[in-house]
Amino acid sequence: MMRQLATPPVGHDAATRRERASAVPVAALRGHDLTVAERSALLDCYVNSDRTFLEIATTHGVDRERLQELWFDLFLQPST
Repeated sequence: MMRQLATPPVGHDAATRRERASAVPVAALRGHDLTVAERSALLDCYVNSDRTFLEIATTHGVDRERLQELWFDLFLQPST
């Protein structure tokens, strides 16, 4: 007798989870006047929560204070 593999329910595969996870920060960045470096740094902050603002700001060539202010304004206290 051959075993059948369990299939996850629709919408629970890795691609769907990745798409849902990436939709949150991208939606939060829409409508804001950000440079490419700032946008990349914010997404890096979202993905790499174990890194410091200083590390990420240095990597992307943005000001650490500006990056931190943007992070708190856009992700922790979003305007409605």
